[in-house]
Amino acid sequence: MSVPMQLADRVTPPLRVLYLIDSLRAGGKERQTVQLVLGLAARPDVSIQVVWLDREDFFAQALRESTVCCTPVPRRRRWDFSVFTRLCRICRKFQPQIVHTTCWMTSFYGWPIARLTRAKIVNGSIRNAFQDHSVRWHVERLLLRMSDAIIANSQAGLNSRGFRADDASRRYVVWNGFDFTRLTNANPAGGDELRRLAGGRRIVGMVAQFKDDKDYETFCEAGRLVATMCGDVLFVAVGDGKNYEAIRQRYEQPTGSIAFLGRQSNVEEIIAAFDVGVLATYIEGLPNSIMEYMALGKPVVATDGGGTAELVVDGETGFLVPAKDPEIVARRIEYLVTHPAEARAMGERGKARVMSAFSVEKLVENTLSIYRHLILE
Repeated sequence: MSVPMQLADRVTPPLRVLYLIDSLRAGGKERQTVQLVLGLAARPDVSIQVVWLDREDFFAQALRESTVCCTPVPRRRRWDFSVFTRLCRICRKFQPQIVHTTCWMTSFYGWPIARLTRAKIVNGSIRNAFQDHSVRWHVERLLLRMSDAIIANSQAGLNSRGFRADDASRRYVVWNGFDFTRLTNANPAGGDELRRLAGGRRIVGMVAQFKDDKDYETFCEAGRLVATMCGDVLFVAVGDGKNYEAIRQRYEQPTGSIAFLGRQSNVEEIIAAFDVGVLATYIEGLPNSIMEYMALGKPVVATDGGGTAELVVDGETGFLVPAKDPEIVARRIEYLVTHPAEARAMGERGKARVMSAFSVEKLVENTLSIYRHLILE
């Protein structure tokens, strides 16, 4: 990762940072933002305000229980110009030095506000590695170029927008972080219902939203194939989204090898019951679900694309597989469930990797270092 030198001794506290996020729904980007915000808010020299632009507030309670000031500014429609007025009021009161955006839409709303208040704008919209060259892609790229700094969560994501990590150009890669206190606070019995459903079968799970970039078809087809190889395996899909019902109706087998759990709040406890964690996808930035699998000591089978290879070490912490290839996914899963000792060793190496390179502490320190560098320029 490329981050600027530490400049803590030259900064006058408190550093005031406004986070602008489109939603606090149950999702990986939202969880990462909340973890980063809570980590920064624990610092005595940082003051945080969070603003989100819709009514979904799955993670809002965690913020309200902290010292973070959080304010919903729900849009009445997708492009609601009254948001600018409401944001201006918040900024006049809070006087942020940094405005940190988390997607192209919040960058659109946040850029003029930052310019009006003379705050530095940090653009954190690069969380995937798409190169679709659509109008939206080009608009995002323009907003990235107009920002004071870019923070991507993977090198692959930065490359996909035509940038490289460079301190002088204020373009940085800061990997996501996993908060291990989530495991301390988890209920050990939280996965018992899943274990009862499995009835002694090995459990292979995928945790992801049912969005167009998540390849649940490959996951489910691999489940069908594994059922013919070794029938004592239950495949479990955890998450919801626009494609949930279509996939569930096509593949769900009430007494069979594939089960759909929908959205779950106790994700850590469910993953703890897995024997193998899977992420079939078309392209990724740095997948939070894989980080969760590894943090819980589970071997991983994941599509090789985007920033996944920055997280998974092929053959050591799991297996990287081609996109849209259920047969290879099935063979890798079958190998892991029939070689439990090797699977456990992969899981242990994965957990050690997350602890050393992908901690929340590293995420917070690297991000804070960038903020300090910006305001001292």
